[in-house]
Amino acid sequence: MVGTHTYFPLSIEKILILTNLAWVRNPYQSERKVHPNPTLFRDTIFMFTDIQTYRSLSEQEVLEINYITKRRALRYVAGADREWLFPERYLPSTHWNKFGQGLLPMPEPREIHMGGEVMVSYKGGGVDAWNEYRHRPWQKGYQDDKRSAEESKALSRFQAEWAETQGPEYRGTSFQFHRDLRGPYVTPDESHQHDLERARRYKRRR
Repeated sequence: MVGTHTYFPLSIEKILILTNLAWVRNPYQSERKVHPNPTLFRDTIFMFTDIQTYRSLSEQEVLEINYITKRRALRYVAGADREWLFPERYLPSTHWNKFGQGLLPMPEPREIHMGGEVMVSYKGGGVDAWNEYRHRPWQKGYQDDKRSAEESKALSRFQAEWAETQGPEYRGTSFQFHRDLRGPYVTPDESHQHDLERARRYKRRR
């Protein structure tokens, strides 16, 4: 389903969170909708520079993720300290939709962009192509102007509303814009004020 998040603890201090692109572009749709091109097994190609880093989880967020891990475990859970096995003792609520206001696993939407077609050229002269949802050129959905227009509109709104609630400092930062970073990217004040004005306009429209 489009609202599914997948995560992998990489070490005691690092976690990899994967989010469906269609969900972060448009979190206003039903989370139970099937995401575009839901093939279970296929070869994978992705943009390494789209990976977001520099996010630091608060103690509360660590407890929330540990609680989700415990609830979804089929048989065993493990921790370096016995007390870590009971995160629910320190949570004011165990309703997942309250974790981070329902946005705990969500990446930084201001780092998300439209497009994403990938083309590969081989030495023998052959060419392969995939769109951002890994449709091939001959498949239905490879060029979907209606979906792109809806996602672009929803993403713009989400980015503005996110800036209003999260502030100018990014939750995570990718390397797609070739920034020389040693920490989270911070939006310049002029750009942040523009985002806040966009958020106010979306509120007036509702």
